[in-house]
Amino acid sequence: MKKYLCLLLSLLMLGLAACGNSAELPTLIDDDTPSSAPTDTSVSDIPASSEESGSEESSSAPSSSNTSSTDKEVKPISKDDGKWNMVLVNPWEPLPEGFNPQLASINVQYASYSSAKFDARAIDWLHAMCKAAAKDGVKLVVISAYRTNATQQSLFNNKVQRVKNADPSLTHDQAVEEAAKVVAKPGTSEHQLGLAVDFNSVEDSFRYTKQYKWLQEHCTDYGFILRYADDKQDKTGIIPEPWHYRYVGVEMAKKIAASGLSMEEYLENNGE
Repeated sequence: MKKYLCLLLSLLMLGLAACGNSAELPTLIDDDTPSSAPTDTSVSDIPASSEESGSEESSSAPSSSNTSSTDKEVKPISKDDGKWNMVLVNPWEPLPEGFNPQLASINVQYASYSSAKFDARAIDWLHAMCKAAAKDGVKLVVISAYRTNATQQSLFNNKVQRVKNADPSLTHDQAVEEAAKVVAKPGTSEHQLGLAVDFNSVEDSFRYTKQYKWLQEHCTDYGFILRYADDKQDKTGIIPEPWHYRYVGVEMAKKIAASGLSMEEYLENNGE
């Protein structure tokens, strides 16, 4: 019987081979042996070119962190050295003869006229202050910055004439003296220094604006001081001007503001 069954199985196998059946019997795999992982060819691992993405920016996804660098205010590197940023200019301390400041153009979004210029060594601080104010919903607009001697002369002459017109009884010298309390004589203006700006309005009502309030709270953080404060006219030679701010550097601005003194008083008291 066994011989008969073996012969029958052999005939069956020969028959399958003759029919060309190439099917293989399945291979048994041990359940504890993991199969090999497929190769990952998803397109998410392939960065798009700038042409495909429509941008020259990197294809890397931006960080979702709430403390990304774009959310942080970046201030300029301080260049205070206690010299150029602390030059004193007033009716008794004129600019050196032939003074020629290093100037740069103020960003047009922060100025009311396209030719506005400021000291190149401090202009980044001016821009940073205006930008920070805008972020807080306060628009600071520079309406007067650097002036040439010719411009200052013209402004002064006009003021003298207006004083004369307002009070014809004044002599020329008296009119000049009165005019100089409001408009600096040529050669004695901080605007010629290139480190002073007037913001938004040259009216006393500026002190009641949100711009003035913001400046009082933040200007020293950017190296600026209110140059002509109330009750300091006898020291500065200029009437109070809530719109006029002078760059002296962050360290000095904080010291002067904390002292409650005018720039003249501070320099006199501290010998700086």
